Amino acid sequence: MLVNSRGIVLSTLRYSDSSVIARILTEHAGQKAFMVRVGKGRGAVGKMGLLQPLSLVNVSFDHDDRLGLRTPRSLERDEALHNIPFDTIKASIAIFMAEVLSRSLQDETADMKLFSFLRNSILQLDSEVRPCHNFHLAFLLQLSSFLGCAPDMNEAGPLPYFDLREGLACNAPPLHPDYLSGSVKSAMVQMESAGMDGHASVHVSNEDRRTLLRAMVDYYRFHLDGMREIRSHLVLEEVMA
Repeated sequence: MLVNSRGIVLSTLRYSDSSVIARILTEHAGQKAFMVRVGKGRGAVGKMGLLQPLSLVNVSFDHDDRLGLRTPRSLERDEALHNIPFDTIKASIAIFMAEVLSRSLQDETADMKLFSFLRNSILQLDSEVRPCHNFHLAFLLQLSSFLGCAPDMNEAGPLPYFDLREGLACNAPPLHPDYLSGSVKSAMVQMESAGMDGHASVHVSNEDRRTLLRAMVDYYRFHLDGMREIRSHLVLEEVMA
């Protein structure tokens, strides 16, 4: 069956001098791996530009569950990103978001609501004129609800601690080091309440932002089975410093 779908590029892996394996989250068929011929020399530059992290594409392919690796019938740009490729902070956030998605999305079935959220988030990041230093944190908190591991924020305001392993607030520090308190815990509560649209309104110090980012990466590792190690947040921390 031929499928025509919008897609979001998650990652690429060089396969040969003229080909890459691209993992693309498609709107109508979930996450798929494609063998994409990019050519050599100058011709490869334009094709690889189409396959940058979080690029929005239209892809046409034969949908056959027996195939682990597909060759697309066509692969074209869906909507151009005008700022992410040329803005250091936005590009670093995009690389981080793409790695989180590559590591956390295991299911190959379509999820229209998740796809819509991701696409809207990418377009929001690209067009955002406000400071984006909190964007990735708001994204992680909102994404968790689509992945079925959203932290329980009930009573998170008045209770002084947040247990990352259990995913809920508590009245006493847990008997392990994986918890938030003080200004970092408050920043998490404010960020969750503000949502994607309010990310720029939450005031967080650089140190608290770095701590919360590492905590959220740990949170995903605790609550998603098979979650592989994320590394790009270290680069993001340097860019945000």
